[in-house]
Amino acid sequence: MTAEPLVRQRAHPAGVLRFPHTEPQAEPLTVETLHPSFEAKWDRFVRQAPGATFFHQLGWRWLVERVFHHRAHYLLARRGERITGVLPLFELKSRLFGHSLVSIPFAIGGGVVADEAETARLLLDEARGIAEDLGVDYLELRSEKAVSDDLLTKDLYVTFRADLAEGEEALLKRMDRKRRQMMTYVSKGGFEHRVAGIEELPLFYDLFCQNMRHHGTPVYPRLFLREILDRHPADTNLFFVYHEGRPVAGVLNLLWHGVVMPFYAGADRNRRPRGVDDYLYLSIMRWGREHGYRTFDFGRSKRGTGAHAFKARWGMEEVPLAYQYHLVKARELPNVSPANPKYQMLIRAWQKLPLPLTRLIGPRIIRSIP
Repeated sequence: MTAEPLVRQRAHPAGVLRFPHTEPQAEPLTVETLHPSFEAKWDRFVRQAPGATFFHQLGWRWLVERVFHHRAHYLLARRGERITGVLPLFELKSRLFGHSLVSIPFAIGGGVVADEAETARLLLDEARGIAEDLGVDYLELRSEKAVSDDLLTKDLYVTFRADLAEGEEALLKRMDRKRRQMMTYVSKGGFEHRVAGIEELPLFYDLFCQNMRHHGTPVYPRLFLREILDRHPADTNLFFVYHEGRPVAGVLNLLWHGVVMPFYAGADRNRRPRGVDDYLYLSIMRWGREHGYRTFDFGRSKRGTGAHAFKARWGMEEVPLAYQYHLVKARELPNVSPANPKYQMLIRAWQKLPLPLTRLIGPRIIRSIP
């Protein structure tokens, strides 16, 4: 593994989990592995917990276990019958990427969700214990806010968010002049959009595979995307852009807690009309506003990349993501990012492979990349 810059997260009020003062509790606090009898309560807790993500739902556990066959360790904290916190974890083993315990793999969010400080501390202690017992290289918590000063924190990942309630004009005013000009251009560029569901997965998957090969990244199996859409029909959609009657781009959106998040993107790499990406994301924001969503979340980006630069030009709020780590056997922070120089030769080779071959072997590789 190649080391990346790190910081210890301290004195950062906006990026550290805060809990209201609580009185002493009569019932003792216990942390245990999730039992089937508490599964319904888990999802109810996650749906109302402020720090929970789409990926904390038990549906994501089912997806990862069924499609990728990774072992889950789902931790639940409770006082009697009342859940006070959760921490979903998966163990991943790979010859190339090592042995890790991750919350949550194949996702951009994860980590501890708790409604009191003691719960968060005990869940973290239990996760560290599991990591030590398993002998992993490291424990990774993909949290937005730091959960502990004792963990190492990467200062590399961010997301960008827009308040949809403030209206489009406010967003346009924060963009630079060239970006505003592009918004005017795409409104007259012959584009249209359509919203669909799982019935259009074959079209989206074709665009998705093209896009993944273009970026030199192994593609996820079609079954994985199918199960996301099938298990969460009310919380997902497929959003397509057409140009002169032909599909040229698409996004799989996650819809969660009033937030619209483009999660997976696809594109016809042989037909890329000018401004297609600008039209795509502007249209998603308009759709979200019209359907009562409060926030547009552009998804995770790594500082210093082209994706980060593209999103930064939209005038949105940049929100740092405090991914935290407990090292067990590893001596440095993991770096499994495509930006890692050690992977550049493999990425260039992948970009040259025939598309059908990437669809065949990509899913076998991606299962080991958290």
